Amino acid sequence: MICIITGASHTGKTVLAQKLLRKYRIPYLSVDLIKMGLIRSKYTTLTPLDDEALEAYLWPVVKEIIKTAIENGQDLIVEGCYMPLGLRKEFSPKYLPHIKLYCLVMTDAYLKEHFGNVKKYACAAELRTEGDVCDFDFLRKENRRYAKMCDECGVRPVLIDKRYRISVDPAVVAESDRMIFRRIRPSDFSYLCEMLQDPAVTYAWERPFADEEVRAWIKKRRENYRKFGYDYFLAIEKKTGKTVGQIGLLEETLAGKAYTGIGYMLRREEWGKGYATEGAKAMLDYAFRELGKTEIVADIRPENLASRRVAERLGMQICGECVKRFDGKEMPHLIYRLQT
Repeated sequence: MICIITGASHTGKTVLAQKLLRKYRIPYLSVDLIKMGLIRSKYTTLTPLDDEALEAYLWPVVKEIIKTAIENGQDLIVEGCYMPLGLRKEFSPKYLPHIKLYCLVMTDAYLKEHFGNVKKYACAAELRTEGDVCDFDFLRKENRRYAKMCDECGVRPVLIDKRYRISVDPAVVAESDRMIFRRIRPSDFSYLCEMLQDPAVTYAWERPFADEEVRAWIKKRRENYRKFGYDYFLAIEKKTGKTVGQIGLLEETLAGKAYTGIGYMLRREEWGKGYATEGAKAMLDYAFRELGKTEIVADIRPENLASRRVAERLGMQICGECVKRFDGKEMPHLIYRLQT
């Protein structure tokens, strides 16, 4: 996963990158350090005050570093100002699922109340140059500019409002009103056993999974994260932290044709609470808005009326049929589809 951290000056981008490095052991690349290395080595005549020219100069290099890291299956945090918020348009669908963009923005209210601390900690992570302005009016203008760019580019900003508290987990790929969706880890084994060893939940497979099959399930999900950038994600309730189920996007071949599909399964005690529809909507938004997908399908057993109702609430319509095989059994499925 590539975590890109950008935003207005003095919002704490470098501090956040260093915290993520320590907590998750993901290396990080500072675009500002690359900038200063080029300037101090005299490989460019640009100065730290040439912001627009520096972005045009640095971004093509940083973009290729990001692509190289993805191609090699490497995690990386990239932090700095010189990255366009419309950067998703510059990557093909091959790269987009592996990129998570965070833009830090302070609200006017936060700056008014906490400007003294913003100025106090301006050099907390790096020594500022004389040309680096920490002036209230300048910072308010810059944060408003980044907020406007986020809106124009369809980026959800990380807002710093009443107090400075930023919670970022690189494994979290999306969220809904009640849930976050993060990559499955080996430590989730017990949660997944609760689901995959409940015959009511594994109805589509017509039997519960053995322990070794749950471990193989986890391994497969993580292999697909590296290959595609997505698969089933663990759905976790924000308020309680409890595991709700698994919801995600799946690369599938149905009736001889390759599709990106949506899958959802919930713990039995979470049925009937609207989590499947809410989570599937979040995944569709992620697929269409962030990954640039134009079509998503769902393959569902004809007799699974609850799952069919979820698909229909999402606006999906039946477009075909297929037969899936598991344990030597042929299992007919309906193919639902939604297109942008």
